[in-house]
Amino acid sequence: MFSYQHPGTSVERGMTVQGVTGLCDEGLAEAERLRSTIASLAEAKEEALTWEATFGAFDRISVALQEAASVPGLFTLVHPDPQVREAAMACEPRVDAFVSALYLDEAVAQTLTGAAKVLGTRSTAQQKFVEEVLRDYRRNGLSLSQEQRARLLVLNEALTKEAQDFEKNLAESTLAMEIPPSSLAGLPPEYVANHPVQPNGMVRLTTDPPDYTPFLRYAEDRAAARELYRLAHTRAREANKAILERVLRLREEKAKLLGYPTWAAFVLETRMAKHPGNVRAFLDRLHTGLAPRRAIEAALFAEEAARVGCVLPDGRVSVADALFLDTRIRQSRFALDSQALSAYFEIRAVQAGIMDIASALYGITCTRLEVPTWHADVEAFDLTDTRTGELLGRAYLDLFPREGKFKHAAMFTLRNTFTQDDGSRVVPAAALVCNFPKPGVAPALLDHDQVTTFFHEFGHLLHDLLSRAALNSQAGTRVARDFVEVPSQLFEEWAWTRETLDVFARHHQTGERLPESLFQPLVASRTFGEALFTDRQLFLARLDQEYHTRPSGFDPSAVVEELHAEYSPFARVPDTCFEATFGHLMGYDAAYYGYQWALSLAFDVHTRFKKEGLMRAETAQAYRAAILEAGGSDDESVLIERFLGRPANEQAYLAYLGITSTG
Repeated sequence: MFSYQHPGTSVERGMTVQGVTGLCDEGLAEAERLRSTIASLAEAKEEALTWEATFGAFDRISVALQEAASVPGLFTLVHPDPQVREAAMACEPRVDAFVSALYLDEAVAQTLTGAAKVLGTRSTAQQKFVEEVLRDYRRNGLSLSQEQRARLLVLNEALTKEAQDFEKNLAESTLAMEIPPSSLAGLPPEYVANHPVQPNGMVRLTTDPPDYTPFLRYAEDRAAARELYRLAHTRAREANKAILERVLRLREEKAKLLGYPTWAAFVLETRMAKHPGNVRAFLDRLHTGLAPRRAIEAALFAEEAARVGCVLPDGRVSVADALFLDTRIRQSRFALDSQALSAYFEIRAVQAGIMDIASALYGITCTRLEVPTWHADVEAFDLTDTRTGELLGRAYLDLFPREGKFKHAAMFTLRNTFTQDDGSRVVPAAALVCNFPKPGVAPALLDHDQVTTFFHEFGHLLHDLLSRAALNSQAGTRVARDFVEVPSQLFEEWAWTRETLDVFARHHQTGERLPESLFQPLVASRTFGEALFTDRQLFLARLDQEYHTRPSGFDPSAVVEELHAEYSPFARVPDTCFEATFGHLMGYDAAYYGYQWALSLAFDVHTRFKKEGLMRAETAQAYRAAILEAGGSDDESVLIERFLGRPANEQAYLAYLGITSTG
C-alpha cells in the first residue's frame, strides 16, 4: 500500500535529480495500480461497486498524481539547480499523459457509471464528486472515435509542452540595464545602498520585481524608468509570442474536437460564471460603471504629468509613468509619503505580523522548523492547532528573488488533505513563493502594495492548510477557479485597518508604531486610482477572453493594441510585447476574469467581518468552518450563503468602486 508520509519527506526527497524523478515514478505507479483496480470492476456485480472500490479509489488517483507532480512542479520554477529543474520538468508531461489516458479509459468509465447507479444516497460532497467525475469524462473525450481520441492525446501533450516552455522562458529571463548613479535620484536610501556602483562606474538594474517596481515608482529619471519597463515587457519576446500563437490554435482545435465552440466555452462550463456571455456581461458592467470616475482620475494623472514634466512629445502620458504619477498624486492630495510608510514594513516584521494575525483569528500556532529546504533562503513552518496541538499543515516560504526562479508571487499546493480509510487525516502542505526585497546591506522594506500581496498569498495558504474536506479532489483550493481568489483577496483587508496594522507595523529603527500622519493618508488614498487600476484588470480579463473566443489566426499583439486603446488612457511603451510576459495565459486561460469575479465575492464576504470585527475570533471561526474547511465539497454559492446567511451580491464591491448604476 502506498504510504502518504509527512509532506516534508517528499520535499526533501525531491531536492535531487534522482529524488524528483523517483517521486514522479512512484506516484504514477500508484495511480496506475488504482486505475487498474477500478478498471477490473467494469463487469463486476453490483455489490462489488462500493464507494471505496470505485469513486473513493478514483479520488486516491488524484492523491497519487499530486504526489507525483506537485513537488516536481514547484521545483521546475524554484529549484536553484538547473539539472533538478530539467528533471522536474520531465514529470508534468508524463502526468498529463496519464490523465488524458485515464479519461479515455472505457473500463474505468464503465465502472464509475455503473457505481453511480447503485451507490444510492451519498453525502453532498460525495454526490457532487460523482457528478463532476462523470462530467469530466464527457469533457475529456470519452465519446470520441478512436481517431479523434488519438488526436486529443497529441493535442494534450503539445499543450503541456508549450505551456511549460512559456513559463520556463519567463522564469529564466531576467534582463538588465546599466545606469549612472545619478539616475537613482528619488529612490529610497535602502534601495540605493543595495545597488552599489560597479567598477565601470555604473549601477546595474534588473527586471526582477525588487529592482523593477521601486524604480518605476520613485525614479526621477523617467527615461531610464521607461527603458526598464520596455525591457521587462520584452522578456522572452520572440519565443513566447510564437508559443502563444501555437497554444491558441491548439486550444481552439481541442475545444471544437470536444464539441465546444471556443476554448472559453469549454473552460467556463466548470466555473461559477458558466459561459462566456456571463463573463462579458460582468466585465462590461464594471467597465461601463467606472467611466465617470475613470475620466476624473485620468485627468488628474495628465495634470500631474504636465506639472512634473513627464508628458510624452505627443502630449500623452506613458503607461511606464503611471506608478510614478500615482505615488506623487497620493503624496500631494493625501499627504501620503510612500517611502516614509515603507519604513514601517520591514519584511520580517510583516511576516511575523501576518502569522500573528492568522494565529489570533484561527487559533493556530506557526512554528519555524530547522529542516532541509531547496534553498538557504527558504523557511519551513508547521501550523498546529493551539488548543489541541494537532498538526494542521506544513508551509514553506520562499520569499526572495534569485536567478532562474519564478518571478512573481503565488502559492503552490504540495499536498491537499484527505481522510484515509482508517479515519485519519493526511497532513497538507503548500509553498508560498514571492519576490520581495531581501535583507542585506540595508533593511528590506516593503511598500504597502507588497504588504497586501503578502496577505493575499497567505490567504491562499490558509485555504489549503486549514481544509478539512474528506476528499482530496475537493480539499483546499480545489474549488471553482473563479472562486479560488476569494480567501486570498479577502485577507488583503487585514492590511488596511488600524487594529490589524498595529500588530506589526513598527518603524524598523525606532520601533515606533505607524503614526496617524501616515495611516490616515494611506486609508484616505486607498480608492484613488482604483478606477484606472480596475480597468487594467478588466483589460487583462477581456484580453484573455478575446484570445479564447476569437477564431485563431489573429495577431495577439494587435488585440493588445486594440483593447489597450479601449481600457487605458496611457500610451503604450513602443517595442514591447506584453502578451509574451503574461504568464497567466498558461494557467488562467480564459479565466483571468476570475480575479474580479472573486473580488466581488470577497467584498461581500467582508461585510460580515466589517460589521463584527476583523479580529473577532468567533467570526473568523465561522468563516473557517463555512468556507476554508469546506474547500470544494459544496457549491461555492452555498458556502457563501452559509457564512453570510443570505445569497451573495455585488453591492459591496460596486459601492467600493463608486458605481451607483451599471445601466
